[in-house]
Amino acid sequence: MNRSGKIIVILIVWLALSATRAAAQADRIVTAGFWNVENLYDTVPSLFYDDSDYTPGGRLGWNTARYRNKLDRLAEVVDSLSLDILGLAEVENEAVVRDLILNLETPYNYIHHTGGDSRGLDLVLLFKGDRFYPEQSRLVSSGTSREFLYVRGESMGLRLDIVVCHLPSRLNNYRYRERATAALARFCDSLLRHDTEAQLVVMGDFNCSPREKPLSKYFSGRFPAPAGLPQVYSPFEEHVRKGQGTYAYRGKWSMSDNILLSAGFYYGDGFTYFGCGIYIRPYLLDYSDRRRQGFPLRTFTSGVYRNGYSDHLPVYVVFG
Repeated sequence: MNRSGKIIVILIVWLALSATRAAAQADRIVTAGFWNVENLYDTVPSLFYDDSDYTPGGRLGWNTARYRNKLDRLAEVVDSLSLDILGLAEVENEAVVRDLILNLETPYNYIHHTGGDSRGLDLVLLFKGDRFYPEQSRLVSSGTSREFLYVRGESMGLRLDIVVCHLPSRLNNYRYRERATAALARFCDSLLRHDTEAQLVVMGDFNCSPREKPLSKYFSGRFPAPAGLPQVYSPFEEHVRKGQGTYAYRGKWSMSDNILLSAGFYYGDGFTYFGCGIYIRPYLLDYSDRRRQGFPLRTFTSGVYRNGYSDHLPVYVVFG
C-alpha cells in the first residue's frame, strides 16, 4: 500500500472512531423536565375531597368530551417534548395517569403515589425505561398537605436523585409556602450531606421565582452557597433576568416553575449540566383574551371553557 493509501485508511479509521465517540456522548445525554398540567381531573366524583366543579353536573360542566380534549392537548405537548424524565403536577389520581399514558405515543412508565393535597391533586414522574431505572420512591412530608415525591434511580449507569414538588399556592397564607420550602431545603441538605457530589434534580411549581422569598431565603443564587444552605442552584437565572417566566401572575411573567440542580452537575465525575429552557410554542399561548394576551392558554378562564392546555409552561434541563 502506498503512502496516500495509508493516509486514507488512517483517515477512515479516525472518522469511524470520532463517529463512535460522538454517538456514545449523544447516548449519554439525558433530558428532564417539569410541567404543571393544571387541574387534570377525571369526571368521577370523589368520596375524599371536593372535586364537584370537575363533574358533569358541576359549575364548570366538566364532561367526558372536555376531559378527552384535555388529555389530547397534554399528550400533544408531552410527545413533542419527548423528554427522558418528566415530572407532572396537578394530576388527580392513578386512573388519570393511565388515561394520559394511553394517549401518548412516547413509551413512558410512571411513578405515582396518592398524596394528601386538599384538592386531591398529586405529583407524577414519567420516565423512559431505557433512560432511567427507578430503585425507590416515596412521599416526603413538607409540613403541609402537599408532600414531595422523591425518586432515587439510575440513569446511564449513574445514580440520580429526583424530587418533584408543588409548593402551596400564593392564594394561601405565606407561612405555608415558607414551611414547605424550608422542609424542601432540609431534605435536599440531608441528601447532599451524605454525598456532596450527588446528582440531585429538584423540579416543580414553587409558586414564586428564584429571586423571591421564600425560595431565595432557603436556596442561594450564588455558587457555592453560603454555609447553612443546600448546594442546589437554579440554572434559570438568565431567564429571570430577562423577565421571562412560565406563569402569569398579576399580569406579569413569573418563573414559578423551576428545576434546581445540585453542585455535582457542575463538577465531579458524574453528569455535567449543559443547558435549560422554557418550552414555549405559539399554540400554548392565548391571543384572544385581552387580559391574558400572550400568556398560557388555560383550560378555563374565569369559569369560561377555553379548551386550552395549562396555565403553566413546561421547563426542562439537559445534562450528560
